[in-house]
Amino acid sequence: MITLPKKAKGYWVFEMAFLKKNNYPKWAMINFVVLTVFGILLRCIQLSNLPFLDYQFILHAHSHFAFAGWMFFAIALLISHELWGEQYPSTLKYVFIFALISAYGMLVSFSLQGYKAVSITFSTLFILVTYRFTYLVFKDGLLRNKVNKAACKLIKSALIFVCISSLGPFLLGPLVALGYKNSSLYQDAIYFYLHFQMNGFMFLASLGLLSTALLKVPLTKSKAVWLDLFVYSTIPLYFIFALWDKPNEPIRLLACLGAGLNLVSWLMLCLNFRKAWDQFSFLVKAALIAASLKIIFQVLVCVPSIGEWTFLNRNLIVGYIHLLTLGTVMPVITDQFIQKGFLKTGRTIKISGWCYVIVTVVYLSLLFIQPLLSSFSITIPNYPYLLFILCFLFLPIGIFLLINVERNPIT
Repeated sequence: MITLPKKAKGYWVFEMAFLKKNNYPKWAMINFVVLTVFGILLRCIQLSNLPFLDYQFILHAHSHFAFAGWMFFAIALLISHELWGEQYPSTLKYVFIFALISAYGMLVSFSLQGYKAVSITFSTLFILVTYRFTYLVFKDGLLRNKVNKAACKLIKSALIFVCISSLGPFLLGPLVALGYKNSSLYQDAIYFYLHFQMNGFMFLASLGLLSTALLKVPLTKSKAVWLDLFVYSTIPLYFIFALWDKPNEPIRLLACLGAGLNLVSWLMLCLNFRKAWDQFSFLVKAALIAASLKIIFQVLVCVPSIGEWTFLNRNLIVGYIHLLTLGTVMPVITDQFIQKGFLKTGRTIKISGWCYVIVTVVYLSLLFIQPLLSSFSITIPNYPYLLFILCFLFLPIGIFLLINVERNPIT
């Protein structure tokens, strides 16, 4: 048995006590600001050669921190508030502690060395954190007893999918050992993780959080059928990420099936819940519009000529990812932070919401429009610098949200 020195033991106790009593919503906003800084850094590297920074390393750090430090942390915080209110059990607090440790561990280790032993260790820790959080939410039927049926179905599915997503990273080691690192299987495993993290966990959990707050009417049988179809369509929807390799006909059919069912069920849900539209805030309405555009884009990618063109244009892939993360998930998180009392309310917060949506719309428009214009040999003047400026504008918005976090709303 290893015994820590008294000083080390005292520091450890102080550190854990400090984190357990800390302001978790503030940590979430700090993480968004850090994520924004790394996004700006990526644009800087694209504009000028920075020999002391590896673009791929920073990209991996940015994406992993986005999943662990921002999206998972904020969504888990909101789900926890629905289930436990403002009194978190100690077991849940340790989930957030280790989520922060894994997030910042990945941020630093990926930035310095890319995929190596240290970064893989922190990635594995994050996966274990998601397992633990899922267990706590499912334990004793807590989720089922605390939220409405629609929210329960969406959040439960989201947590199942975040656990399923871990199969992707766990397959990478065996694939490398078997000599498949440069194969399509290796890339498909990465896309498996991305898909079930984004379209599985982030998207469904965001919709589940909206359902807890805004859907007061009972879930009828017909609505439940469309909701089930929407959730289950997430599984075959994964195959749209396999279209980059020009797969055989069965894979293409599965992709079309997933995208088609996702669109039809989404439209039916929008139709069935249209009366709830007036309840939605500006941020939620913006998020739902972005979600609709994302779902339509998925169907378009199934058209062979459009799909091939999409996978050859990196900005379209980046645009698709940010249409979900910046366009859909971030507005929902911000709105829910306001609704839950994590952020101060008032005119300035509303203005910041408008500013955020405007910057996001312009940023996403540039990402999607430039590839289209390039087909006609048209280039937007100073395009890389415009993207850099727009990325930079997210920073003051994030800082403003950070300084408007309520003081210790959770104990």
